[in-house]
Amino acid sequence: MKELKYTLIADGSSDSVLLKIIKWSLDDLYPRLSNDGSFADFRQMQKPPKRLVEKVKAAKLYYPFDILFVHRDAESANHRIIAQRYQEVSSELKKDDLDRTICVVPIKMMETWLLIDQDAIKKAAGNRNYNGNINLPLIRNLERESQPKELLHNILREVSGRKNRNLRNFNIDKTVHLVAENIEDYSPLRNLVAFQAFEEQLKKVVDIFLEN
Repeated sequence: MKELKYTLIADGSSDSVLLKIIKWSLDDLYPRLSNDGSFADFRQMQKPPKRLVEKVKAAKLYYPFDILFVHRDAESANHRIIAQRYQEVSSELKKDDLDRTICVVPIKMMETWLLIDQDAIKKAAGNRNYNGNINLPLIRNLERESQPKELLHNILREVSGRKNRNLRNFNIDKTVHLVAENIEDYSPLRNLVAFQAFEEQLKKVVDIFLEN
């Protein structure tokens, strides 16, 4: 079976953690399909592209792909925003690119999809023996969480057990990446409307790729 190459264009560099979730979905849904993903990092370019169509053009040159993932945070708990974000992306893409593009629109933001695994959080924070309460939201309530990024960051700082200067030196961005790496099973996210929409589109685009 052929290899699938994919590239992620995200809102910010910290959202590159979505690559782990994308790979998990691909491996779970298509276990026999070899895949290789890249994060489109334009920060080192002399003139980083700003518009999506320009980013796609640059990605084709520096991060060639068979299918493209475009991340946009919903920044709202309203599920109708998913379709709105899809429309925004669609309106900015050429037809040939649109047919092989998958939108990734977490509600409200990427961190929502990381609030699912206490053990992964403990390991990422460097304190596997933490025995305090980690009050993660129930899965059914995740998309109602008003500040998922702030919640995840606060939990990681608490679980780390660090105080004062050590806490100030705590690299929260690196730790968030470690949470994503440490989660082995993202299937609980399949209870979320935004993740269902993501995987539905993923299957359509990958199935077309496999047919060609």
